Amino acid sequence: MPHTPTPPAARFDVVGFFLRLDRRVLAFGAIAACSSLASIPSLPASAEIVQEEVQTRVLQSYVAPDIQPLMHVERDSFGVSAYSVVQWPVPADTPMASGYGYRSCFGCSSFHEGLDLNPGNGYPVQSIAEGVVIESEFSGALGAHVMVEHVIDGVTIISIYGHMQGDSLAVSVGDTVDRGQQLGLVGSTGQSTGPHLHFAIRIGDELIDPLPWLLEHANA
Repeated sequence: MPHTPTPPAARFDVVGFFLRLDRRVLAFGAIAACSSLASIPSLPASAEIVQEEVQTRVLQSYVAPDIQPLMHVERDSFGVSAYSVVQWPVPADTPMASGYGYRSCFGCSSFHEGLDLNPGNGYPVQSIAEGVVIESEFSGALGAHVMVEHVIDGVTIISIYGHMQGDSLAVSVGDTVDRGQQLGLVGSTGQSTGPHLHFAIRIGDELIDPLPWLLEHANA
């Protein structure tokens, strides 16, 4: 049976259908589509931006702890409010002719109660710390010598400087001296075999080895 073509008028005209729709319907559809697109949250440009924003918020919300109470506790736990400034009576690298303790030499004591330091004849001798002069005279085995009483880190000590030049003593009993103040000049007075400084430390009635004491306390 021969095929009978569908009349053009009976075909579904798609273009005509949309053209015949009410313009208001089209407008409402467009608005609904735009609203759906607007509801989709915008994404950051990259993961790095997200991480940076999170880190920024964390840093902005950070509150530094108060460390003052901790510092106060640590300081008070040691019970130290000040320390004494101590130096050597002559430069620390001065050659040492004799140390503390037993020795055997002609014309010297068998037990040496201090250090013999040789910075050179006439070299200035300085107080190791601030203190008060309790002896300044020319007498006995020490010849021209000075003794200074100090309080070092809460302990009372006496520093002794012997064999200085007889006319070089620069302080008197009762004088208050500062650390580094000149007391006299290196000489060879008293029981001495040559120019040097005899330096000693006494705590109470005991003469101690000055070398470890200086190594422990000298800080200037």
